[in-house]
Amino acid sequence: MKRAILHGALSVIAALGLVVSAAQAQTAAKKAKPSAEHKAAVKKCNDDYKAALKEAKTKKGKERKDAIQAAKQARKQCIANAPA
Repeated sequence: MKRAILHGALSVIAALGLVVSAAQAQTAAKKAKPSAEHKAAVKKCNDDYKAALKEAKTKKGKERKDAIQAAKQARKQCIANAPA
């Protein structure tokens, strides 16, 4: 009797765990898609970054390294300022 109750309780707990994890997976899958303005802003940021990298690669040494770093920082800031 004790064994049957124990197995029943463990089965119920396992089933509840599966239900909860399935519910969390469904809510996680329903992420909001980025708006058209956000997509356009990110595309512009990436295009500007690519152009800055192309320009930076024409330079030499420390100047090149600094230009690439500045392009990375500008891209990061641009994406942070993009509308949500």
